[in-house]
This record gives sequence, structure tokens and C-alpha cells, in this order.
Amino acid sequence: MSIDLSALSIEELNAVIAQAQQLIKAKRKSSVKQARAKVEQIAADLGMTVAELLEVKGDVNALSTKEKKKVEPRYRNPANVEETWTGRGKQPRWLAAQLAAGKQLEDFLI
Repeated sequence: MSIDLSALSIEELNAVIAQAQQLIKAKRKSSVKQARAKVEQIAADLGMTVAELLEVKGDVNALSTKEKKKVEPRYRNPANVEETWTGRGKQPRWLAAQLAAGKQLEDFLI
């Protein structure tokens, strides 16, 4: 759909813009009303209010809210007891350097 606006004056173009913005607001408001009605219908079908529906988290978020267990470290740097590694992920630099120097991973077990 193409409308030729080149013949309109600046005032007429501004009027078209204002009308278009009002129409956009009206259509947006209508869309929001329709969406709200759909949500209310879904909640009613479940025997709930919209607020109750939005509060339900249960099984929907079960995977994302699962608590992760902290893994205990399995390896410790003898030169600095503060430096440890769980054995997961990339090896820390201190351990990689020691292994490159010929030591065995078992040498660092806690």
C-alpha cells in the first residue's frame, strides 16, 4: 500500500502524522484489551484469577529455580592452600603449570 503524500503541505503532513499517531494509540489500546480478555479467559478456564495465575511458579520454573549444589574442591595447590580446583571446568593455571612440569594430577588430591 503506497499513498502519495508529496502533494500535501507541511501543515497537512503534520495533521496526517497526528491522525496516524492517534490511530496507533487506539489500535494499541484495543490490542491490549483483547490480550487482557484472553488472559482473563485462560485464568477463568483454570478456575483462577489473573493474579493467582501470574503468581503460580511451580512446575513451570522448576528447572530454572533448582538449587545447584556446591562442589567440594578435589585438588589443592601445595604452594598456596587458598588455591583449589573442583576437577570441573578448565584447569587452573597453577595446576596446568605443575602438570606441564611433570607432576601427576594425583599429587594434588586433597
